Amino acid sequence: MTTIHLLDDRPAVTLAGEELRRCLAEMTGREIELRHADDYTGEPGVWLGGAQSLADAAPLPEVRDAAWDDAFRIRSDGPALLIAGVNARSVLMGAYEYLRGLGAEWLWPGEDGELLPELAEIPLEGFDLTWTAPNRHRGVCIEGAPSLEHVLDMVEWMPRVGYNSYFLQFQVASYFWRLWYEHRLNPEWDDARELSEEECEELDRRVIEAVKKRDLILHQVGHGWTAAALNLPTNGWVTYDGPIPEEDRELLAEVNGERALWGDIPINTELCYSNPEARRRLIDTVVQWAREHPEVDALHFWLSDAPNNHCECAACRELSPADWYARLANELSPRIARIAPDMKIVLLAYHDLLWPPEEVELDLSAGNLISMFAPITRCYAHSLADEACDSGEALERPERNQMEMPRHNRQLVDLWRIWGWEDPDNAFCFDYHFMWPWMGDRLSIHLAPLMPRDIADYAELGMSGLMNCGAQRAFYPTAWPYWETARVLCGRAPARSDREAWFRMAYGDVWEVALGFLDGFAEAAGAPRHGAEWWMQLEPEAVPQLRAHLDEYRGLLNEAASDARSERHRYALSLLVHYHELMGLYVAINEHHAAGRTAETIAAIEAAEQFVRRTEAQTARALDAFTLLRYLAGLRERLG
Repeated sequence: MTTIHLLDDRPAVTLAGEELRRCLAEMTGREIELRHADDYTGEPGVWLGGAQSLADAAPLPEVRDAAWDDAFRIRSDGPALLIAGVNARSVLMGAYEYLRGLGAEWLWPGEDGELLPELAEIPLEGFDLTWTAPNRHRGVCIEGAPSLEHVLDMVEWMPRVGYNSYFLQFQVASYFWRLWYEHRLNPEWDDARELSEEECEELDRRVIEAVKKRDLILHQVGHGWTAAALNLPTNGWVTYDGPIPEEDRELLAEVNGERALWGDIPINTELCYSNPEARRRLIDTVVQWAREHPEVDALHFWLSDAPNNHCECAACRELSPADWYARLANELSPRIARIAPDMKIVLLAYHDLLWPPEEVELDLSAGNLISMFAPITRCYAHSLADEACDSGEALERPERNQMEMPRHNRQLVDLWRIWGWEDPDNAFCFDYHFMWPWMGDRLSIHLAPLMPRDIADYAELGMSGLMNCGAQRAFYPTAWPYWETARVLCGRAPARSDREAWFRMAYGDVWEVALGFLDGFAEAAGAPRHGAEWWMQLEPEAVPQLRAHLDEYRGLLNEAASDARSERHRYALSLLVHYHELMGLYVAINEHHAAGRTAETIAAIEAAEQFVRRTEAQTARALDAFTLLRYLAGLRERLG
């Protein structure tokens, strides 16, 4: 009997032992014992522990901050296999990496994404692998319309492939939960229901529990602080038409001579930052929330989620928006350091705040500030630092509330460079590949080659990683881009052999059919063009090529799906069959639109919407139907 020895009782280390026992038992059919131990003795079996418990037998590399940086060692010591980590999640990641070395893999979230090959025995000798994460920040942010099960599956999957942090937006993520549970864009869904705020808080609690069980870094909040300071709704882009006391109205930003909610949306509204009471209310609100939520590792302190809405009163005009933001951060940073010494504050370079402060210098002395670059209007036809993506226009600091968001990467990158952030470990990119571009990319085909270039660009620009702001269900038509992103963030250089190996695991003996279909479709459709809508990407000559390609693969895909031997292969191939049909509708939309047939174009869009609704139960774990349906509805309305 093989024994797994736990030298640590932290939840993530215990989970590492439980996962090893589960997986090894399934792979070998043998009974595996899980046992706690006080000290390492060299007895046969697997030993799991932190830096101190295995310091002599499996010394670890030095890291700057063991709470934030990840490193593990997998080393054989005679008949004993040691898995040591600089923190508890690194031990867990080390356990998964050991299993990966035995042929296991986790291709996408959920039970059928797990591959556990059969083994005759459990190899413990001959291992010596040391890994240090090249990127400190490897995260996923809640977006789209997820259920609790979708998010829990994501959180479970993340350390298996190397992600180390999860971000729940807003004080409560009720906006996103309600998009799924209310199912407003699919009346055919028969399980729709409304959620109370208490139910949303419970969903958040369940997610946080799962995050902490794995020792993942917990990020929270972001937008909403300006609304919270005035006791207005904070949890999403919701309108508010209730009363605002006159003493509170004086704290709102004055824009165009009026102090009012920006577009009636509280979280999109700025405050009058020259007003000491407004600053006090805002900072006190953040500090109180931080005091009540000590479990948070990274507290995002953002202003409103709208551009060109900063206060225009004479006193506020004395400083730029970013100068006021820096002043607020300087007031907040030492107060958070006093009540929560281990909590970081994440600042946001975004919208008007892409332009850095001119007069107020950020005070970094507390050591708790992180800078986050969010190039929301960037181009995904080019990598972030591709100098070819250049408008040719020189950057000029705009007048107050006259910001025009750059739509070329060269200008956005230049703004980040002007910020001059000098601590790469405490900087990362908040990017949107899996939020919108997956639709503009014919649903993720071209993202795969883009992601490694972008991740390399982040490093070149002085950032240590990525927070994926995207739908929790962006694994359609294939999960390869999301999986690849995790492995590249972990330092795995992408190779054609890796892609082929992944497709073999996902699709079985017909992997070449799957790869040929996706690659052929991508080649016929052409790469995304700068600034183009997804339905306008196609050149006219591409339409007959795509129709021929779809015709060629219709029978091949249907046959492959019907002959699939495992649940994993059957599921992955069913998504390709679904994608094949959806892309037929996509080609029809483009064909009608190019010919100027507006009525037929709208009818084709409606057919796509009906197809997505009708088949949502089949694709729900991989495809965020709400996000796609919202996009299609907006497209139809613009044409109509």
